[in-house]
Amino acid sequence: MSTYLLTWNPSKWPWPELVDCIQEIQATGHHLERWSCGRNHKILEGDRLFLLRQGLEPRGIVGAGRAVTIVFDDWHWDDAKRASGQRALYIDVEFEVLLDADRESILLREQLNQGVLAQMYWDSQSSGIQIPDRVAERLEMEWAKLLSERSQLSGKIRDQ
Repeated sequence: MSTYLLTWNPSKWPWPELVDCIQEIQATGHHLERWSCGRNHKILEGDRLFLLRQGLEPRGIVGAGRAVTIVFDDWHWDDAKRASGQRALYIDVEFEVLLDADRESILLREQLNQGVLAQMYWDSQSSGIQIPDRVAERLEMEWAKLLSERSQLSGKIRDQ
C-alpha cells in the first residue's frame, strides 16, 4: 500500500458542501468523494490518501482516507477546461476524516517542514504526488496525534 497527497485550493474550488461532508463522516464514519489525482495513473484501491489545503490560510492537512477505485478518466472538474474539451484523471476517495480549517485545528503547513516530514515537497500544485514511506509513517503519527488531541479536547468540552 502506498500513500499519496491530494491537494485542494479553496480559492479555485470553494467546496460549499464541506460542512455537510464532515457531518456525514460524523454520522456514518465516511464520505465518498471524487478527486482529481493530477497525472498519476498508479493510485490503487486501498492506497492511503491525505488531503492538503493550499492557497488560503490556514494551510495544511485537512483530511485522510483511502482510494476506493483505481484511477479513471473523465471530464475536467473546472468548467472552462471541461467546456474546451479537457479531461482529467480521478479516483474515488472514502474520507474517514475531513476537518474545517476555518473552525478547527489542522496539521498546519509549518509542521510539515519539521523533521522527517521536511523530506517531502509539500507545495506541489498537483494532486497525486506519492509520499515516501518514511515520510508517510511520520505523517500518520502526527495525524493520529492531532486527532487524539482533538478528541480529548472535545471530551473535556462535553464534560463541562
